[in-house]
Amino acid sequence: MPELPEVETVRRGLAEAWTDRRIVSVEQRRPDLRFPFPEGLEARLTGSVVR
Repeated sequence: MPELPEVETVRRGLAEAWTDRRIVSVEQRRPDLRFPFPEGLEARLTGSVVR
């Protein structure tokens, strides 16, 4: 599990590239990497804007 400072560094880097961008598609490739994703997650995220 990554440490909080590492997570924050990644978050800042992603924020620069993704803030105010629209999600055009979502693909779940490895559902076995964590707890099961909620039903319909891809549809709920598609079209959303990252804030």
